[in-house]
Amino acid sequence: MSTVQAPSAHRVVVIGSGFGGLFGTKALRRSPVDVTMVAKTTHHLFQPLLYQVATGILSEGEIAPPTREVLSSQKNAQVLLGEVTGIDLESRIVTSHVLGRETVTPYDSLIVAAGATQSYFGNNHFSEHAPGMKSIDDALELRGRIFGAFEMAELGPTAATTSTTS
Repeated sequence: MSTVQAPSAHRVVVIGSGFGGLFGTKALRRSPVDVTMVAKTTHHLFQPLLYQVATGILSEGEIAPPTREVLSSQKNAQVLLGEVTGIDLESRIVTSHVLGRETVTPYDSLIVAAGATQSYFGNNHFSEHAPGMKSIDDALELRGRIFGAFEMAELGPTAATTSTTS
């Protein structure tokens, strides 16, 4: 007697844990599919509130919940940490890397929601004085600049001469 193996569920790979990736994954909650999200960060970043992190109103944890926690109740979803380094459309595989380890994830359907980068529209020299606001690191860098400026203002004009002569 032979046993017939049930066909595996349709495999969906989602690249990115931003709004597109997260909502794409959540939309498949009740579908008969296995979803694998591949993301280069462990969190889902709510970018519209980055300015509040930069100004010290909110902490970074308040706008960036862990993606695994956000999707923990979704039984058909798993999250893999890794930076996607290749997509083989013919073989239907996604290759990602994290901590020196390569992971190959097969898929039947692919959702690419990898996000965006800062653009200065051909004026990249603007970046020296106008930092981007696309990541928590960007917001923390700006926070450091803002708080540093307040500290310098608090010390006043004599602070520069006092600190160099001491």
